[in-house]
Amino acid sequence: MKIFFADTGLLAEHLPSYESRPGQLEMAEAVVALLEQEGKGERSDQDSPLAHCLIVEAGTGLGKTLAYLIPSVLSGRRVVVSTNTRNLQDQILKREVPFIQQHIAPDLTAMTVKGRQNYLCLYRWHQLDSQAQQNIFQDLTGEKKKEGKVLYDILKEWLQRTVVADRAELPGIAGSSLLWQKVCCLPYFCLGADCPSATACYLNRLRRLAASCQLLVVNHHLLFSDLAVRKNGFGEVLPRYQSLIIDEAHHLENVAGNFFGFSFSKYQVVDLVADIEQSMLKKGGGKMSTLSAHILSAARALSGLNEQFAAMFPVQKGRFPLIGLFEEYPELKKTRDTLMIALNSLADQLDKAKEQDEPWGHYGQRSLDIAQHLEQITSPLLSKNEQAEQSNYIQWVERTEKNLTLSATPIDVADELRTTLFAGAEHCLFTSATLRTDGGGGGFGYFCQRLGIPEGTETYSFSSPFEYQKRSLLYIPGDHFPEPTDPEYRSALHLEISQLITCSRGRALVLFTSFRALELAWYSLQDELPYPLLRQGTCSRSQLLDRFAEETDSVLFAVASFWEGVDVPGESLSLVIIDKLPFEVPSDPVIMARMEKIKAAGGNPFMEFQIPRAILTLRQGVGRLMRRATDQGVMAILDARLFSKFYGRRFRASLPDAPLSRAVRDVEDFFNRA
Repeated sequence: MKIFFADTGLLAEHLPSYESRPGQLEMAEAVVALLEQEGKGERSDQDSPLAHCLIVEAGTGLGKTLAYLIPSVLSGRRVVVSTNTRNLQDQILKREVPFIQQHIAPDLTAMTVKGRQNYLCLYRWHQLDSQAQQNIFQDLTGEKKKEGKVLYDILKEWLQRTVVADRAELPGIAGSSLLWQKVCCLPYFCLGADCPSATACYLNRLRRLAASCQLLVVNHHLLFSDLAVRKNGFGEVLPRYQSLIIDEAHHLENVAGNFFGFSFSKYQVVDLVADIEQSMLKKGGGKMSTLSAHILSAARALSGLNEQFAAMFPVQKGRFPLIGLFEEYPELKKTRDTLMIALNSLADQLDKAKEQDEPWGHYGQRSLDIAQHLEQITSPLLSKNEQAEQSNYIQWVERTEKNLTLSATPIDVADELRTTLFAGAEHCLFTSATLRTDGGGGGFGYFCQRLGIPEGTETYSFSSPFEYQKRSLLYIPGDHFPEPTDPEYRSALHLEISQLITCSRGRALVLFTSFRALELAWYSLQDELPYPLLRQGTCSRSQLLDRFAEETDSVLFAVASFWEGVDVPGESLSLVIIDKLPFEVPSDPVIMARMEKIKAAGGNPFMEFQIPRAILTLRQGVGRLMRRATDQGVMAILDARLFSKFYGRRFRASLPDAPLSRAVRDVEDFFNRA
C-alpha cells in the first residue's frame, strides 16, 4: 500500500495538495489483510460460518474512502459499499472511482444501485403514454397543467437515450411529482416475468449491469432491504457479493430495526383503496361487471373500517407503547378482527380478477401483506403465553397530524444481523468517524455489543489529522451556569448563545436537542442579533445550507438531521453551539424497551445505553466544525453537567483534542486573533 499512500506514492503524484497520513496507510493495510482472508471465520451458535470483520474509526480528513476503495478494487473481489447519505455516494462515484479508473484500475466497473422507486417502469410508461395527454393532466389547471406537459415531453425525449432510467438524470423532476409517481417502479405494480415490457425493462437491465460490476455503491436502506428479502426467502435485491464495506456504520442499529420489523398504517389502506378506485376509473366505459362492482364495494367497506379502527386509538400525537391498549379499549380487538376480515375478503375478490389486464392480483397481494403485518404486530399483545411475553419485539403506535402507524421493532438486532449480514458475506468492514463511545484507542464495546459483531474482531481508531490544538477551541460554561433542569437554564442559555454569536460575528451553527428549544431560542434572539437568523423548517435542508454557506455572517438554528451530514467548510461555519448533552427521550417506546432489556439482564441502561448513544450524537455534532485542514473555530457545549456530573468525564474524553476554556472572553480572544 505504500506505493499509493506514501509521501512519494501515487496519490501524492496525482492528487493536488495530498499529504501522506500514517493512519490512512495503516487503515489501507488493515483492509488488505481483511480481504486476503479466505472463506469465513468464526461459527455462530447455529454452527453457520460468519464473515471476517474489521472495525475502523477514521476521523474527518483521514481519507478513509480511498483507504478502503483502493484495497477493495485491487483484491479483485465483488464489493458492495453501503453508505447512509447520498453525499458520500456521490463522492465515491464522481470523485474517487474516476480517480481509481484513471490511475490504478482502468478496467474497474462500478455503479450505484438505488431503491426501485428511483427508476422508471416501462410498462407503466406505456400505459400512461397510450392515454391522451388531456387525460393524463385532467386534474391539473393553468400553469400546473402546462408544467406537467413540459415535463412529460422531457421524459419522452429522455427515454430515447437513457440506459437505466434513473430519475437522478432528470434534476427537473422530483420524486414526489405527480408525473413520476405515475411511472416509477413500485413493487405492487410489477408484473415480473408476465410483464409485456420485461425484455426492455430498465430495472432488469440495471440488475444485469449490477451483476457484471465489481463495485456497487448502495445506501443502508437498500442493503437492509436486500437482507430482509433474502431472510424471508423472496429472492434478492442486490446481486451476490463477497465483501461488504459499511461506511457511516453508526446508523446500522436504527436502520436494521426498521427493516427487520413490521408496520401497518392507516395510509397503507388509504393508498390501496385509492389505487383500486383509480384503476377502475382507467377501465372506464360501459357497464361495470359484477366482479368489478364487488371489488369496489369491498374496497369502500375496507376504507370505512380503516377510518373507524384509526379513530379508536388515543388522539394524542406522539409515539407510545401498544401494550395495554387492547385491554384498556376492548373494542379495538373486535375492530381489528373485522378490519383483517375485510382485507382478506378484498384480497379474495381481487384474486378472482387477477387474469385481467389491470394489476388486480398485485393489489390482492398488497391487501394480504397489510393484513399479515397487522396480525404480526398485534397478535403478541392478545396472546397470554410466555413466548409472546419474551418476544424480541416492541409493539408501538405513532399518531401524527394525518396518519396512524402501528409498528413492531426488534429490541435487539444482534441475532438478526448474525443470521443475515454476517452469514451472507465473507468480509465486513465497519467504518465511520464516530464509532467509539470512550476516549483512547478502545471504546468499541457498545458498537460491537449492539450489533453482535463476532468476538475477536480487530479494531482500529485513527484520529483526525486536523490541528485541533492550534485551530480550534472547546468552550464549556463555568460552574455558575445552571443545569438544564434549573428554572434559570433557559434564559441563561439564550444569553450565552447571544454572547457567543456576537464573539464570532455570526457564522454559527446552533444545534438543539428539541424543536421546542430551537423555537424558544430563535424567537428570543431574532430581534437581538444583527445577523440573518435561519431556522430549520422554514425551507428545505438544501436551501438552508446553501444560504448558510453563501451568507457568511448568517446563523443557522437546527435540530436532528443537522447534527450530521452538514459539510460547510470555510469561514461560514466558524462556531458550533450545542444547547445540551443529546440524551434521547427515554419515553420513546423502542428506547424504553431496549433499556428495560438491559436492566432485566442485570445491566445499567443509563451507563451502557443512554450515555454511549448520547456520546455518538455529540461527537457528530461537534464534528460539523472542522471539515478541511484550513478550517478553524469554536465548539461550544452549553451544558455544565460535563463537569458537575460523574459521567461528564466520559463525554469530555470522547471530544476532539482542542484547548478547553470555560470563559467567554477566551472565545472573544480566539475570534479576534483568527
